[in-house]
Amino acid sequence: MQCRGLTPNRKRCAAQAIDETCFCAEHQLPAQIAERRAEPESRGGLIGKLLPRPPRGGVPDDAKHKVAGSLKNKSTEQVCHELLRNESVDVRWNAAFALRRRRDSSAIESLWQALRDDPVGMVRQQSAVALGKIGTLAVLGPLIEALWHDRDAGVRQACAIALGNLGYQIASKDLAEVLGRDIAVFVRWDCALALGQIGDHTVEGLLNELAASDVSPVVRKACQEAVEEIRKNNK
Repeated sequence: MQCRGLTPNRKRCAAQAIDETCFCAEHQLPAQIAERRAEPESRGGLIGKLLPRPPRGGVPDDAKHKVAGSLKNKSTEQVCHELLRNESVDVRWNAAFALRRRRDSSAIESLWQALRDDPVGMVRQQSAVALGKIGTLAVLGPLIEALWHDRDAGVRQACAIALGNLGYQIASKDLAEVLGRDIAVFVRWDCALALGQIGDHTVEGLLNELAASDVSPVVRKACQEAVEEIRKNNK
């Protein structure tokens, strides 16, 4: 398996994972530290604030669409095959949606591949949503990579929303950097909202700056609201 770590330019590491941890030697220790910090018994104090637990019961999902009947009785492995191999855009999108509803961590590799390689934006977008619903630390890599590099603003926006819902503070640096540089208004808007959800007070300076200077009024307002949310949660 390819390492699940990210390079400094937010691309997936090309090295092979050395064991079941799914990371190469370079990324293995940081991943292990992050996993330990994410354990419920480690939530107190400063470390607990670095990696807040996702909402109880998992990340909420209010989707009204139903899983396609042709996919309901297929195994996760079979649904992943449809996601990556089927020539129909509609089938691939529905496969990603089915995986979104299953929240099966065994689908992470296939969803990451679809998020990186599918030629159709709406399939990549649904794959990003599905990764966010799985809700573990393992999904941060694909979501952050696509937030930085996907050519479709809708996909980047889906990644920002997912990272905000997940609430892991280690994602705040990437959200802040994309907020400061993305050309799409609603990507920046959702990055600001995500930072408010995460509650990392270290990004207040950037949010205050953009609340005064961003060219978009909706982004300025989102930054102001994010600062208010952060201050409320850090009292």
